[in-house]
Amino acid sequence: MSRARTKRPGTSRGAGKARAPSQATDPYEKVDEELVLDELPELRVLQVAIYESTPLLPSAQAAVEACGHDVAIGAVGRDGLELIKEALREGDLDVLLVGVPGGEAVIDAALALAPRRPVVIAACGGSAVNAARAAAAAGADLVTLRPHDAERLAPMLLAAGRLVEARRELANVKGSEAVLRQKLDAFTDPDRSGLQPFELFSNVLELELKRARRQDYALSIGLFALELPPPAPPPGVRGILRARAGNALVNAIRDIDMATELDHERLLVLLPHTDREGAVQVAQRITAAVMAGDPVVAGGRTFPPRLIGGVATVAPGQDTSVPKLMRDAQRALEQARHDGSDVAVPIFVEGEEDA
Repeated sequence: MSRARTKRPGTSRGAGKARAPSQATDPYEKVDEELVLDELPELRVLQVAIYESTPLLPSAQAAVEACGHDVAIGAVGRDGLELIKEALREGDLDVLLVGVPGGEAVIDAALALAPRRPVVIAACGGSAVNAARAAAAAGADLVTLRPHDAERLAPMLLAAGRLVEARRELANVKGSEAVLRQKLDAFTDPDRSGLQPFELFSNVLELELKRARRQDYALSIGLFALELPPPAPPPGVRGILRARAGNALVNAIRDIDMATELDHERLLVLLPHTDREGAVQVAQRITAAVMAGDPVVAGGRTFPPRLIGGVATVAPGQDTSVPKLMRDAQRALEQARHDGSDVAVPIFVEGEEDA
């Protein structure tokens, strides 16, 4: 068993720059590989733990270092297993290179720490097909062939580095969602009829916009306003109608949607994973649910509840902002009011959509 902290081997950056030729050169002339590599962006240096048999450990360490990565731990046997388990608990490892068969217990220890665990590469002998089957059976993420060689290991470490970056990004997103969920649980008030605080709603909307752009799915919002014919109703009637409309709206939206009170006149609904056609359908269901409610009778007049809505949509992969989305929804709401319709979508002048 051995434990080593190594630094990434480097080249002289100043001396390795390619110089412009003094005359035309043959395009098929042999290129100095060191000069070309020196011009490429550096790979992310990974912290790699190795668990191998005693004869194969030195070659595994040499292969990792030749690929430009750090060997955080090189271990064998029962004591090596405990050493790697300790390092796994500390969470400083990016990659675990494990000899299979023989290292299954190490892989199990790593898998038990999911989702915050290193990427596991199984090192197997035999044919590539049999090695892949053995790696899959052991629960590894990637596979490389024995004997250890930098040429074979380098692509696997590159893939492992990509997996490390992807998992960290996903963990950050889930962490943000967990924080927002805690806020939601803290702020949710049954007396608010399911309408969430605007600050919380804004945070969720910002997060959903980023995720929709990254994961390439559609997202919509619906902006709704209480609509009452003139003359103005007696004091208190508008508040009653607004409360009834809010209750009906919350009961009409889907489980994935979120609603908030934008001001005393308007309600805002987030519709994730929803294109324009789907958003219009949800908005129509909301307005129909409100109008199906009981009217308010006051001062000899009857005031039926009516909610009109405007829908704005972000297409999959489209880059937009919350203010732009809100402006589009407000424009659609004004269009619905102008046309006397229940729900409208923004009408764009040619060349105006991306403004």
